[in-house]
Amino acid sequence: MRRRIKIFVLLVATLTWADLRVMPLHAQRTASITEPSIRLPGLDGQTYDVADLRGQVVLVSFGATWCTPCSAELFALEELKREYASRPVKFFWVSIESEAEVSNSALKRYVKGRKLTFPILRDPGKAVFTQFSPRVRLPMIVFFGKDGRVDAPIQFGMRSPPSSYKIDVRARLNKLLADSHTAGGS
Repeated sequence: MRRRIKIFVLLVATLTWADLRVMPLHAQRTASITEPSIRLPGLDGQTYDVADLRGQVVLVSFGATWCTPCSAELFALEELKREYASRPVKFFWVSIESEAEVSNSALKRYVKGRKLTFPILRDPGKAVFTQFSPRVRLPMIVFFGKDGRVDAPIQFGMRSPPSSYKIDVRARLNKLLADSHTAGGS
């Protein structure tokens, strides 16, 4: 019994130590990423590049079809997209799944079932995703100011109820739209 307790304590200590070592890396990545490269193919055949959207606020949500909170988040984001339709805000959803995990046709059915109207992008190798987080935690939202720089912190998870979540996202978007220090402001 004592041996099991020792093993358990050692395991918890090791996992805690490993997580603490990863967290500063994430904090450094978030703080040091000012102009990451987000250039991804969309399901519509276009290639989207956040660098081309300077002067606008950009919200990029990363998720997967198997992620239940991601699905709930997509409904909230679609409502926010309609709310901000007349403002310089662009919304994107990025699937981090490979085509072996979910085909383009299956992803299109997923999108259609949720009645999404913003561009759906693919990051199957997670090359873009890992610029923002060393481990997969979904959903993940990255906000970009009008100057094209990441507005830290990166947002993870979908808070319940959706109305509270939308309040938080709306506050971030409004802050970025009002920021007079970014391009397009003044």
